[in-house]
Amino acid sequence: MNNDDIVINDMIREKLKQYEILTVEANNLREKDKILVKSLFQNFYSKNLNFGIGFQRAYGSILSGDFFDLVKLPDGNYLFIFADMSGHGIPAYANLVRLRSAITISISEVNKTYKQTKIIDTDLLIKDISEKFTDIMDEASSRDFASVIFTFIFNIDDRFYLKFYNRSMLFPIIVRKYQNQVVEVFNLNKDEKGWSPLRGNLLSGDVRQLLGDRYLVTPPCEFILCEGDSILYYSDGILEACNRENSGQEFGEDRIIQVLVENLNLMPQVIVHELLNKVYNYIGKPEQQRDDMTAVLIDFPPVRY
Repeated sequence: MNNDDIVINDMIREKLKQYEILTVEANNLREKDKILVKSLFQNFYSKNLNFGIGFQRAYGSILSGDFFDLVKLPDGNYLFIFADMSGHGIPAYANLVRLRSAITISISEVNKTYKQTKIIDTDLLIKDISEKFTDIMDEASSRDFASVIFTFIFNIDDRFYLKFYNRSMLFPIIVRKYQNQVVEVFNLNKDEKGWSPLRGNLLSGDVRQLLGDRYLVTPPCEFILCEGDSILYYSDGILEACNRENSGQEFGEDRIIQVLVENLNLMPQVIVHELLNKVYNYIGKPEQQRDDMTAVLIDFPPVRY
């Protein structure tokens, strides 16, 4: 073995070592995120929610651009954030970190303001997060974008009100049940049953340049949860999963709903595992997974009327 071969082998070993370290760090960070979110769900308005969390990185990627977080606000209510960065791997993860930074800074400022005013302006908070994230992206000269749905959860007189601010993200699917039977399914991505899925635009410096002042406008829409409702947040990696060697048809919303309905009375974590298993069975081969896949299923506790 000559000197050039030795140098090349040393470089390969160093790259593999860095890859392993990055993989461990990424997995540890995601597990810490899950633990934090779980701890908040387990003390949600002094109630213990049942929920399931599942995520799978795109084939060959060690980092994910999908993101979720549950933030307790100073007024005692909650903000649930579910996001999908463009692309996957290291670039998507870098943008995820930028989004987290914008959220952290904005929430910190809200905490300070709330001490003086005792008011949280949800419109202003979402505008501030959107602006800060876009500023950070511009400073990094990033041409990428983010899709995010912000859900404020209010508990008023033991009823749960959801206030959505959607920046070009999938709305969740809600399953309404009574006595262990499905009563109704609300696909909040569809304009039906008196519901209108209002959306703002993608979070992106390029979009801001095109739209100007209109860029920061995010129309809110509200939904009232009933006793025992289940709500599923999911990324488009699940929706758009397909077997390219077969028909190329996407997994789609109908199959997602079918999994929720058929496994209605199982624990949310079991249902999430079943959903991901169905997707993998559908695409046929692991290398067919082109995008990150993330799902969060929450069973809201019974409320009193």
